[in-house]
Amino acid sequence: MNPSGDGGARWTPAPIDEQERRRVLELASSPEAEAARADLVAAFRILVRMGVVDGLYQGLYGHLTLRVPGAPGYFWVNSLAKRFRDVTAGDLILLGSGGQIVQGEARAVNFAAFFIHSAIHRARADVNCVAHTHPAAGCAFAALGLPLLPIDQVGCVFFEDHAVHSDYSGVVAERSEGEAIAAALGSRRAAILVNHGLVTCGPDVAHAVIDMYELERTCDIQLRAMATGRELRVIPAEAARQVRSIRTDPRRYRHEWSVLMRELISDSRGVPPPRS
Repeated sequence: MNPSGDGGARWTPAPIDEQERRRVLELASSPEAEAARADLVAAFRILVRMGVVDGLYQGLYGHLTLRVPGAPGYFWVNSLAKRFRDVTAGDLILLGSGGQIVQGEARAVNFAAFFIHSAIHRARADVNCVAHTHPAAGCAFAALGLPLLPIDQVGCVFFEDHAVHSDYSGVVAERSEGEAIAAALGSRRAAILVNHGLVTCGPDVAHAVIDMYELERTCDIQLRAMATGRELRVIPAEAARQVRSIRTDPRRYRHEWSVLMRELISDSRGVPPPRS
């Protein structure tokens, strides 16, 4: 049994052929893969730095995955034992979507992470990175079981592009539960998991991480606005779609990610560690 608070399933890794393992490891060590993995390692620190995760919720209850370039059936995931701010490239576990462990120890796998992320990766060929967290405002808003309304410019990025998964049955401990989350997410970029947390996904680390920050922020803003007890001024659909179109331009993500990386590197408390 997995002792984590976000796992608990009885899970046996699937076997992997040695030739296949060597093939995946070779792809995972390519220059493209090394650069992608460096972004993933930085992402953990950036989420801490931006305040999306803190305390115990830096690792035990949250996870990020990234597909291996050239090997879409495999992905890296953070170890159960590492806090986000301490993750190094050598700590990442390399898994197959069928449960094969290519690199890393089975006891360090967060099984809930595997069930959720593998289901999304299988269902969404367009998604290379998936983030799942349990931030305070996100969890508070998730308890309402409501979709977000377009009430501020930043939040319009999720207008008609997020789902609400309302079937909470406890810790994700079965493959079918991860598949239910993936089904609720559908083709959208984000999901609010009722009584649970938040999920974002995208073509790269930058999209998933920046969206996670903005999803948590949007939940917080809506909670604050609702707390006034006054009627909310909802942005008209046409205007919200225009904002979403502009703010989901890939160039914005590339620019903002470069800013976040520069800030991280300049902060002596958050300098990315060596790649191995």
